[in-house]
Amino acid sequence: MLAIIDYRSSKIAIEKLAKIADDILLFKTQNITYNSISCHPDIFVHQDSENLIIAPNSPKKLFDFLKKHNLKFQIGIKNIGSDLENSVLYNCIATNDLFLHKLNFTDESILNVNSHKKFINIPQAYTRCSLIHIGNNVFITSDKGIENELKKNDLSCFYFSPNEIKIIEHKNGFLGGTCGIFKHRIFFNGNIFKHENGLELASFLEKHKLEIVCLHDDFLYDGGGIFFF
Repeated sequence: MLAIIDYRSSKIAIEKLAKIADDILLFKTQNITYNSISCHPDIFVHQDSENLIIAPNSPKKLFDFLKKHNLKFQIGIKNIGSDLENSVLYNCIATNDLFLHKLNFTDESILNVNSHKKFINIPQAYTRCSLIHIGNNVFITSDKGIENELKKNDLSCFYFSPNEIKIIEHKNGFLGGTCGIFKHRIFFNGNIFKHENGLELASFLEKHKLEIVCLHDDFLYDGGGIFFF
């Protein structure tokens, strides 16, 4: 198991993840995009079951990490920037048969490899931040607009309130940014049971055969997801 996580995550979370993973990259950038999301992997990385697409201006340490472990990847077309339009280019979700993002906000390289899939226009451009796909067209989101759109498309979606999800410089973060999935385990950057919806979420995840791993005991931290390989 290999992992990428925001370097600003708690020391406890990083140490616990380091004991589980074979190697981890502490993700960090400066002066590229908003400070709050500057160290979020999901801003610079698009990952699905078949593709790994990296923003061209991602940090050198990311490219070095991927090459070190012989991970195949494609370099995207547009750079990440500090405006809404160019900070969300890679922040989308693809399943085996669906592609989910806000229309006209996606890097062309990602659109090209997903052109054969059904496109669902999501009202939140920070789609990957706000949404996690747990398999079999089942999703969890912290965005009501996304929940409504998925239900319109007859997709299963569990809503988890963004209240008390921590993020740098903002009142609340997004659920998708707090976690990552590897095989049958879902790893949370924090403790879901400190949240008002925690028990309901745990029941939902267990119903879908996912083992919950909480990397520390404080409130959930939105660090742009945890990426596994």
